[in-house]
Amino acid sequence: MTPERAKKVPLSVPTGQKDGVSTGFPHNYVGAISTAVYFWEEYAFLDDQKARQQLMAVVSPDATGYVDEQISEVRKMREGANLPPSGGTPAGITFTTTVNAVRARTLTSSELPRGDVIHIWMNYDRYATTPEKSTDDDPLKGEDIDFIVKWQGGAWKLTNELAYWKQRTFPVAYFPESPYAWRDMWWQVRHED
Repeated sequence: MTPERAKKVPLSVPTGQKDGVSTGFPHNYVGAISTAVYFWEEYAFLDDQKARQQLMAVVSPDATGYVDEQISEVRKMREGANLPPSGGTPAGITFTTTVNAVRARTLTSSELPRGDVIHIWMNYDRYATTPEKSTDDDPLKGEDIDFIVKWQGGAWKLTNELAYWKQRTFPVAYFPESPYAWRDMWWQVRHED
């Protein structure tokens, strides 16, 4: 079996929006995955002010310093693209992020029930378009990122709490046709058609 041949993970439909991110995912495994996927596909990774607004809406209050760490990464990326350290996405450029596959594992918690803390790896592609070019000649393809989400206050929240961070595991490389990726529990994501 391979991820390509297996049934795809359906995403839960969000029931709301807050500060530029989708919210209202159910308190289950697919809800946790959906939270991470929607967040990453909507994340304003080049706009530090918008990114801060989004992060404030979805990061756990227990995640000390997490928002500032992520904003620091946004600003590094901006500088790497020869942009001022702070500001919005350059005019006329649109980015599209698509999560291809996920690998989710439950983490243990001393204070939360089993299944309330989940570590999610995502494999994604990112494309840029401009008014002059409707296609991206050099998109990011097959990139990986991970998030830890926990159920808190009736919603899935991103966290970097040390107790969970120490439980992170690292996946084998995701390839759609790889039986090793399937054995490591990579699932392709089914987006709405």
